[in-house]
Order: sequence, then structure tokens, then C-alpha cells
Amino acid sequence: MEYDIQRIESHWQKQWKENKVFSVDIDHSKPKFYCLEMFPYPSGNMHMGHVRNYSIGDAMARFQRLMGKNVLYPMGYDSFGMPAENAAKKEGGHPHNVTERNIAMIRTDQERMGYSYDWSRTFATSTPEYYRWNQEIFIKFYEAGLVERRFAPVNWCNDCDTVLANEQVKNNRCWRCGLEVVQKDMAQWFLRMTEYADELLDDLDHIDFPENVKAMQRNWIGRSHGAHIDFPIVGDDSVIGAFTTRPDTIFGVTFVTLSPEHPLCELLVAGSEYEAGWRDLRDECSKMSEFERINMLKEKKGVPLGRFAVNPLSGEKVPIYAGNFVVASYGTGAVMAVPGHDQRDYDFAKKYGLPIKPVLSRIDGEEAIEENPVLDSLGYMTNSSREGFDGLFGDDAKAAVIEILESEGAGHGTVQYRLKDWLLSRQRFWGTPIPMLHCDNCGVVPVPSQNLPVELPLDVKFSWGESGNPLASNDNFLFTDCPKCGGPARRETDTMDTFYDSSWYFLRYGDSNNKSTPFDREVIDYWMEGGIDLYIGGIEHAVMHLLYARFFTKATRDLGMNTVGEPFGQLVCQGMLNAPAPFCIECNTEYHIDNFDGECPSCSKALGTRQAKMSKSLGNTVSPGVMVDRYGADTVRLFILFGANPEAGMDWSDNAIVSNARQMQSLIEAFESSQNFSNSPNQIDDWVLARMRLNHSKWKIAMENVSLREGVMISHFDMLSDWQWYRRRGGSDANTRNIFFTNWIPMLAPATPHIAEEFWSKIGGQEMVSELIIRDVATFDDDITHLSKETYLRNLIDSSRNIKGLAQRHSETPISSCIIQTAPDWKNALASSAISLKSTDFDFKKNGQDYVKSLDIFSMTELRGEIFQTWQSLILGNKKNRGKIYTWSEGEKSLISSKFDETELINNNAEFIAKALSVDSVTSYKVGDGDDIAGKARVSSPLDPGISFL
Repeated sequence: MEYDIQRIESHWQKQWKENKVFSVDIDHSKPKFYCLEMFPYPSGNMHMGHVRNYSIGDAMARFQRLMGKNVLYPMGYDSFGMPAENAAKKEGGHPHNVTERNIAMIRTDQERMGYSYDWSRTFATSTPEYYRWNQEIFIKFYEAGLVERRFAPVNWCNDCDTVLANEQVKNNRCWRCGLEVVQKDMAQWFLRMTEYADELLDDLDHIDFPENVKAMQRNWIGRSHGAHIDFPIVGDDSVIGAFTTRPDTIFGVTFVTLSPEHPLCELLVAGSEYEAGWRDLRDECSKMSEFERINMLKEKKGVPLGRFAVNPLSGEKVPIYAGNFVVASYGTGAVMAVPGHDQRDYDFAKKYGLPIKPVLSRIDGEEAIEENPVLDSLGYMTNSSREGFDGLFGDDAKAAVIEILESEGAGHGTVQYRLKDWLLSRQRFWGTPIPMLHCDNCGVVPVPSQNLPVELPLDVKFSWGESGNPLASNDNFLFTDCPKCGGPARRETDTMDTFYDSSWYFLRYGDSNNKSTPFDREVIDYWMEGGIDLYIGGIEHAVMHLLYARFFTKATRDLGMNTVGEPFGQLVCQGMLNAPAPFCIECNTEYHIDNFDGECPSCSKALGTRQAKMSKSLGNTVSPGVMVDRYGADTVRLFILFGANPEAGMDWSDNAIVSNARQMQSLIEAFESSQNFSNSPNQIDDWVLARMRLNHSKWKIAMENVSLREGVMISHFDMLSDWQWYRRRGGSDANTRNIFFTNWIPMLAPATPHIAEEFWSKIGGQEMVSELIIRDVATFDDDITHLSKETYLRNLIDSSRNIKGLAQRHSETPISSCIIQTAPDWKNALASSAISLKSTDFDFKKNGQDYVKSLDIFSMTELRGEIFQTWQSLILGNKKNRGKIYTWSEGEKSLISSKFDETELINNNAEFIAKALSVDSVTSYKVGDGDDIAGKARVSSPLDPGISFL
């Protein structure tokens, strides 16, 4: 068959489009399936990472359609963001034009791959038609008290000229450009995400996320149960409030540490000899991000503030310090230091000569001792300066301390969170304008709903010479009237974090053409029942997009917009797609491919090679367009899906894609060569149809479990291998072919839909495979017997080949015949009995010997030794192997129990076996039916024939 890649694939893509095959509406007669990949930022043509992500989703969407489900599978574009601004500066144009061009490029690539999206639902988040609803929802949140504007220290990226949320700072660097982040105080808009902290954390126990994603979200939310304890300052009315998760160590406090930016610090040192030291430490900390302070400090430093605080339970006076390891945003910005049971406090105390007082012991009744490393786990309270505490342990100890604190008004039990409110403001142009106005008379006023959207101006010019946000200098955008008093007002010039756009886009897909609301509740409740059934994307979004989207869904639920509280039913995080890149072992760094075979730019050592994530910065990308033009979309899809299961990493290989192209050609040849079959039944027909039924069942299970590599292995490799074996065994029956291919072709469709459609049309399919609903293929009772007989023959041929090789080396003349001896009937009967007894929990050890003696065959005195020897091999085995009834497969047991005749099976297939072994003849007989050329001892049991060559 001449497979014209471009013609066939273009033809079927045109058919799908013209017939609107993938457009869906609500249909309560079918179970729904919502399949979605994290939508892309349109930066131009697709890269192979995109291809992997979308090929996984498309295969699952197509599979679920075959299963009879009403599949929603949409695509859109996360099109706001800084890269478009930078591209506009480079070109001297507008981000809108850059974005529209890039969307056209990536969509063309997606359509060429044959992805089965419902394009009628597509949108880009940078269009007013979409971000108008961003603004509407923002105002709803504002009215519900979920939006605040306040001054706060923020993460600032000088290169991107904007604020970053905590989740967007990676190792103290901007997630986008990699530049170090600094701190700034600014008025910012926040979403009060912390209002949902408990629900976000607790609901992780009930959703189908990978465990590592759940762990990352739990850590990010960071719920800590503990106590707030007040330490009065000596000679002052002020009090230091400190949060601790270990109130049971209260009697071991020997100093209190404040963050250098804590408001009490300046009050405590003002005009004293300690002021200069504190200011130096504060200035030094202001140059570091919160992440760096918590995770990357090279040296823990502190300065005394010259004042003392009082331990509220012991009454002891303890010195107050400022320390660079304490951050203002966690807890209260103050730490009660217990160097006896906290390693950080211990190291600090040793450095500055502060006392260490252990107050917990490992064993009840023993004295607490100073240790290094410290005892930082739970222990028994001791050395308490109040009665009633010594001997308490763990939660009991914590509860007792909290109880006395609360009774004396010195503290209380409380919960703290690492999670912060979502900092939404961005000082960039290309994002959703925040729909708020600033009026001198009325203050901050939301834009009325009827005046939405607040649109971005299209008359702005971008260049590298300009900095800051162009909205702040665009008078047409900036100045307006206050909707309350009618006086002059200024628009908010901050735009929204682009993660806002992607926090609800999946809801809009369900009702994307709605002109009056973001989405209709009834429609969304249909598509979102149980959450998105399969959501596919990268692990890098675990604590940004995925957490934001969960918060957003819960918040819109509480506004009455939807019923579901969790957006994602099942999450699959696809692995990285890797390709070779130059690598320096000394520097542990990868470099651009231009450095292959060169020296490390940093240390001048010879560069090696290792697999690294495909990226434009390394230049190790492969163009999907080139591969599709050369091999076709189906081949590229097959390579991607067969290369690794979705969650696993995958390495690019030129040889592998060539191998997959050959596999595609083999599929085509298998189909084409079967088209001239006639009605010619053969005993092998039963086997190939049994294999088809077995493979169909295994394929369905694999696909349902999103084990796509296993699924493709079955559909594109095992099924072809079975068909090729069928042909080798003389199979050429038209009716068998029809049944086999009618069931096989739909199995090909999820991974390689174009060739499946072509095959289906050629066998006279009345509809397209993409519209087909397939039913379960029921297995037949005798399938296992047909399968086991053929497996027996294949194993026999493999064993015979090995023995023939040995025989040939010891024979002076060419080998021309093979003689195969099989077990006598009584051994088959004995084995069948043993299998039956095993299914009844028969006690072989206690009753086995008596059972053998009761058999008719035992009356033959000359066979008794061999009977017991056979029984031993069946039941007990030997030192190396268990008894055969425990090691035989279910198929082998079925064969024996069906009383099949090994000799008859071999002789009926003697011609085929002889051809496979390259001998003139093959003969088989049971031991005892002729001259025992192979020797009785070698035929110890059924399925273990003796093989000789002459």
C-alpha cells in the first residue's frame, strides 16, 4: 500500500472538521468525560514537549469516545504574559499582534497533528471576550471580601520590572528570567487565599493527585498547630508575641529572637548603643528575599537589643535579640528560643554565649541533659519551674502548657500557616486590567459591571528604551469618571497575575460562548461533576497553577457560581522530554549544543554529554514540524506514546522514530496483504481470535489506567505480532480477517487515528472510527485452551532449536529429523488429579501418599517407583523449583485438565514444526508406545517432552 502521508492525514483531518465530529453538547444519555491538558502559552510553533502533552490527552479523549462517553476535549491559549511584551519591544510593535500571530502558528501545528479538540470552544485569555469575565469575577470576589489592597513587602524582579508571588520565586530567583529577587514595600492587590487554607489542605486527602504533588501542596500550605505566648518586656508596657509549635519546651526558653524588621526592634534600641548593630543587620536582611532567609542562609547572625523579656510561666528574664533567620511574615516575626531542643537555637546560643537549659528527657523520670545534636523530638517534661508539669509527654504536655497560659492570660492555642494571601498585582501592560478606580472623594471604587471590560489600549508602542507600565502614562486609559460621584478618577494601572487567567479557564470551556455570564451553573455542574476526569500537565505547576485553581473553584462555589469544590478528578503529571546536551561534570552544568565536543566555558574542562530537558536555551529541541513532514503525524504520535508511560521521563532518539516509522509500514503491509483472502478456515483461526479477545481486554484496562505505553504496545505491536504469526501458521481466512480487523482497527485509533480511519474506510466501515462506540469483546470458554496449545507449540519449537544446536555440534552428519516423546496417559491423569485436588485445599503432605496408593495405576508394581517420582515432581518439586502444580500457568493447567493429547497436537502440526526447525521430518509418540529413543527419565510429566535429533 502506498501510504501518502500528507494526502491521507490531511484528508481525514478535513473530514473530522467538516463533520464537526468532536463538537459536543450536554447529553445526559451518556456518561461524560472531561479531558484536558494545561493550556499553552503561545510562543510560536509547538515544541516536542507540547506534542507529548497533547498526544497523551488526545489518545485518552479518543479512547473514551470509543467507550461511549460524551467527551469534552477543548483547547485554548494562556496568552497574557511578559514574553509578548518583550517580543513587541524587539519588533517595535504591540503584544496583541505578537500574540495573535503566535496563536495562529501553534494552532496550525496542533491541527496538523490531528488532535481531536472541540475547536468551537476555543479562546485566548488576552481577548476582551475572556478577560471581561476575569474582571467580573474579581469584582464578585471584592464584594465578598476576598480582595484587599494593602502595603506589603513584595518580591520584586528588576529585569521583569514587576512583583512576583511567593510561588513564583525559585531559589531566590525569578521563575521567568532567573534574575535574583529583591524586596520592596508597595501597595498591592491581594486575594485572600488564606481564608481557604484549611479546606485546601484537608481536601487533599480526597482527591486523585500524585502523592508528590499532594506533599508539595501540604508543605506549601504549612499548617502548624501550636501556641501564641506573650513575653512582657522588662521596664516597658510592650509585649512580644511569639508563635511556637512546641509549648512543652516553654521552661527551656533562654532568649527571644525578633526579625530585624519587627516594629518593636527600633523602639527597643532607639538612642542606645545597640541601635547601630540592629540597623546594619536590618539593612543586610532587606537585600535578601524571604526564601533566601529561610532556606539559603550561609551564616545565622544576630545582635542583642539590650533589653529583656519575661518568661510568663517561669518568671525568668531572658535577653532579646534580633536574628537574620527570623522572618516577619511567618508567625509573629518573633521566636522563643529553646537551645536545649532546637538545633538552630543551640548553634546560635553557642555562638553568642547564651545559656542552654534542657527541659525534656528521653525516658520518664530521668534528668534532661545537654546534647548535640539536640533532642528535638517529643520527650518527657523535666526541670519545670512549676509543679504539675514534670513527667508529661507529647500532646498532653502541650495541652497542659496551653491551658495554664490561657488561664493566666499569657497566651492561647492557635494555628499558623505558611500559605500567604495571593499577591495579584503586576506592574506590567500585557495582563488583565484590575477593574478598580481611585477617586479623591470616594476612595477605591469598582468599575460597574455594565462598563466592563476595561480594555487594554491598542495604540501603545513598545521599545527597549521604555520601562515601567505603559498604562501609567496613557491618558486615554488612565483618566475617567467616578461612577459614584461623577468626579474625576484614575484607573488602577496594575494588571492581574496571569495565573489568575488559568485559575478558571477550565470552567469557561464548558460554556465558552456564553455572552451574559462567565458560565452557566447548570452547564458547568454537568461537565465538572466529579471534577475534570483527566487533567494533564507538568509537576512544575504543583504549588502555583494547581493550588490557585483549587482555591478559585472553591471561591466561585461559595459565590453560588458552581457546585463542585475540587476542579480536578484525576491529575497526571507527564514526565520531561529530554535530548542530549553538552555537560560539565565539574560544574554540574549543561550548555548550549554549540559547545558539543568543546571545553566548558567556566572551567575549561572537556565537556561530556547527558540527557537534559529539551529547551530553547540549550538548543537541544527537535522540530515537530520537520518530523511530521518526514514521517507523518501518526508516526510522531506513536513514537511519543510508545516511548514511555505519561509520568516517566523520556529521551529523544532519532533511531527510535525511524523504528516507529518502520512499525507503521508493517501495520500497513499487514492490512494490505490480507485484502485478497478467501473463505479458507484453519485450526489457527481459533487461536488468533482468542488472542484478539485477550489483547482487547488487556488494552482496555491499560488505556483506562492511562498506561499508554502498555496500551500502544498491545495495539500496535502485540496485535501485529499475533497477526504475523497467524500468517506464518497458514492462516488466510476472510471471515477471521474481518473479525480480527474489525476489532483491531479501533484499538489503533487513539494513538494513530489517521491510519485507523483509512483502514476502517477500506473494510467498509459505515461511520468514521472517531464516531464509533465499541463494545466489550467477550472471551470464549475455550479461548484459554486454544491459546495454551499454541503457546505449547511455540515453547516446544524454542526448546527444540536449542537442543538441535547442541546436537549439531556433536554430529558428523547433517541432522534431518526430530523425534519428540510425550508423557504416557497415566502421567497426564495423575497431573490432572493433582490439579483438581489443589483446588480443594487437599493436604498433600498428610494424605498425598495414601491417595496415590488408592489409584488403579498403583497396582502395576513395576511403575510404583516412577509413580512416586512423578508425584514428587508434581507436588514437591526439587531444591531449585516448587512442584509443577504451583508453577504451571492457568493455561497449562487448563490444557492438562482438558485431557489434550500432546502427541496428537505435535503430529498435526509436524510439517510446520519441521519447517521452523529446518529438518525433514518431525515425529511424536508417547513413552511406552515405541522404542524409547529419548529415554523415559526425560519425560517426567506432561508438557515436558523428550526431544531427540537424528
